[in-house]
Amino acid sequence: RRPAPRGTAAYPRKRANTACQVCRARRTKCDNKKPSCSFCEQVGAKCISSAVDLSAFDPASLKILERLDQLEERLLAQQQQQFQPSDHAGDPIPSQPEPQFHSLSTHIVDVLSWPVFEDQFKAHLDMKSLLRRVPPDSIVCSPASDLYTIANGPDSRSGMELLDAFLQYVHVKNPILDEGRIRQMVHRINLEGFGWDPESCLVLIIYALGTIASSFGESSSTPANLGRATSYFNASQKRIGTLLGNGGTLEAQCFFFSGVYLMSALQPVPAWRHFVQALACCQEFEFAKQALFIESSGVFNSPGGPTAEESVYWACWKSELELRVLLQLPDFSANDFAYPRLFPTPPAGSGNEEHRAWYYYLAEIALRRLDTRVRSEICHTPRPNNVQAFVELSQAIPSYEDQINSWMRSLPDAMNLQTPEADDDVLKFILRGHMMNFYEMIYWPFLDAVINQRECFVAVEAYGRKGLHCCIERIRLNKPGFKHRHHGTWFMLQSCTRSALVLLAAARSPRAAGLNPDGGREAVIDVMEMLRFWEHEVGDAGDRLRILESLFESV
Repeated sequence: RRPAPRGTAAYPRKRANTACQVCRARRTKCDNKKPSCSFCEQVGAKCISSAVDLSAFDPASLKILERLDQLEERLLAQQQQQFQPSDHAGDPIPSQPEPQFHSLSTHIVDVLSWPVFEDQFKAHLDMKSLLRRVPPDSIVCSPASDLYTIANGPDSRSGMELLDAFLQYVHVKNPILDEGRIRQMVHRINLEGFGWDPESCLVLIIYALGTIASSFGESSSTPANLGRATSYFNASQKRIGTLLGNGGTLEAQCFFFSGVYLMSALQPVPAWRHFVQALACCQEFEFAKQALFIESSGVFNSPGGPTAEESVYWACWKSELELRVLLQLPDFSANDFAYPRLFPTPPAGSGNEEHRAWYYYLAEIALRRLDTRVRSEICHTPRPNNVQAFVELSQAIPSYEDQINSWMRSLPDAMNLQTPEADDDVLKFILRGHMMNFYEMIYWPFLDAVINQRECFVAVEAYGRKGLHCCIERIRLNKPGFKHRHHGTWFMLQSCTRSALVLLAAARSPRAAGLNPDGGREAVIDVMEMLRFWEHEVGDAGDRLRILESLFESV
């Protein structure tokens, strides 16, 4: 005989839940959430559930479903008990405080929004509108000037001199070109003239950068040099449009160095667009697979090789990200990236100067990785409450300081930062600036807390004082390069202006005024002089100068 169904006499039959009428009409799965399912709640529809007799279920299964319904009701009841009625329009208030996250909003706009400034600068918070302002004294070249530059370009000797200046002062910071190949390219164009090919585009960009390049501490910002460089650059941009349909190493190099020139010309928004396009060209690279192919076969015949692809990809990636964060572009996040390979591969058989450039390049990449990892730890670790948040962060600060010190001790002799600062060249100068960015980042939550009177205990004041010292130290370290035009000049304007604003904010704060170290007044004056030097070339420099002058007078 067939066995009887389990529990036939023990349990009564009952109806089980099924999809609501809306979900049944759409023929989609309903989560049976009460009083309204998720889809009906999302679209604002009335959720009506119709009970259907599921007599095919045996009584034991229906009892399990009933027990699950009871557990679900208990969980919902516990969640509702966590909220208490509010005095304001019945809004629920969590009975438990939400986890705290440390803020690392270090942009100038964020500092100007601090409570200590009492909303004085609401009209100065739109960075992109400030950058769209064209200073009256900016250099603008006519199309006729561009044609003259092409028709009467440099002779072979002058062309090689511009190339040498580019290699010595510009390329050394981003060594992504093969010097021998570039020299052959320039020599050929000197003999045959400029065409409309990618090689001519790249050489024109090299000439533009070589025209304004100078040794550290000097300035090539004469109107004649800027006008000639602008003509070369405009001519290159008439050719760069032909590269948009292609993706390759040469195309990426053209867009990248176009971005470098625009950064040197203090035009960060157009520079970011070129870095993005350069990064788009890099998306077709398969250097990881090619590296594996080299290891297995020892044969690789692609021009440029994996080293060229890796290095240009890294350069484009870090330049785009660094600029995107400062510009605060709304459709992009600073956290939605994945690291490329650990480090690009240095070229084999390089000379001493090229080795030195690569030491700098790899040291900078290592520091950026450390900076991003620590920033993520500080920003994304929830804290149970505000006091505990600062207690835990203060306990982590010695570890972060040890990590940056370990990075500094690991540098090769060519990049040793424990030497006198007076002996620094531009590469060491930039590395010191990046190192100061790291120190400022780890002390920033304490700076914000003590200046805006959010929290105050011994650790907050101690690390807040260190943060103020970093502001003065940054301005002192950057002062030798205040008038030096290069890829990072606009970044220097932003960081030093931010440091000056923090010092003025501390002077206005009752709690932080006593923590300001000596030298703050002189540091702010130095920053104002720097902004006066550049205010005729970039729209935001003049605006920030007026803000610093008004705050300086008030304190």
